[in-house]
Amino acid sequence: MKPLTGKVAIVTGATKVKGLGRAIALELAKQGASIALTGRESSKQGLEEVVQSIKDETGAIAIGVLVDVADPQQVEQAIGKVANYLGGVDILVNNAGIGAGSGVLLENTDRDWDANYAVNVKGTFAMCAGAIPEMEKRGGGSIVNVASLAGVGASVGMPYPYIATKHALVGATKALALEYGSKGITANVLAPGAIATDMLEEAYKAIAEAESISVEEAAALENSTIPLGRPAEPAEIAAAVSFLVSPAAKYVTGISVPVAGGMSAGI
Repeated sequence: MKPLTGKVAIVTGATKVKGLGRAIALELAKQGASIALTGRESSKQGLEEVVQSIKDETGAIAIGVLVDVADPQQVEQAIGKVANYLGGVDILVNNAGIGAGSGVLLENTDRDWDANYAVNVKGTFAMCAGAIPEMEKRGGGSIVNVASLAGVGASVGMPYPYIATKHALVGATKALALEYGSKGITANVLAPGAIATDMLEEAYKAIAEAESISVEEAAALENSTIPLGRPAEPAEIAAAVSFLVSPAAKYVTGISVPVAGGMSAGI
């Protein structure tokens, strides 16, 4: 029997075929879980494509649920749909996040700060608040909140609101672990570094344009800061999530796990 057979997992922010959310959902499906993937209305087509790809590759039960995690009413409705359709909730992976704003403090607007807080903090814990009662009904569960190395350190040029909200995410997840450990619910943070997704490719292009160098040179420059010399594949990050929600990690809670090719060693 696969380790997650009979479990129901929600993965937020899963609307890109080459994205981290899909990789996480795919890995959990391979381990036997039924999957609910979420995305906003504006990403409906991408969500449908990802759901179908999970079904095609694994044969697992997978559904898509449209929800803006920054809207508490939508969150409540989404959790209810998952519980009614799939029978409950055992695993929640909060992957949805944004990075609006600037790495120059005075260039950040109230809108930048509010947008990051609404999704990265408020949205994440709205999902937790909705899923936890369903987990309690099933005798426990697992929560993994996807932060970033920006949640355990900082780097020049990273948007201030992003850094601040990812730090908040780490701290509040530790509080969650303390409060709900007695209920059999674990709560951990995953702190990835660079990941080989479309978003990283766009970052390389932006660096190349700013520095008047080629995209290949920009990638080499960025990779030179990673001890292992390359970004992570989405599947490598997904493997860490799979461990944190597996029976093998049932005594692991309240920690932040950097998966960053050695970049965390200097933090």
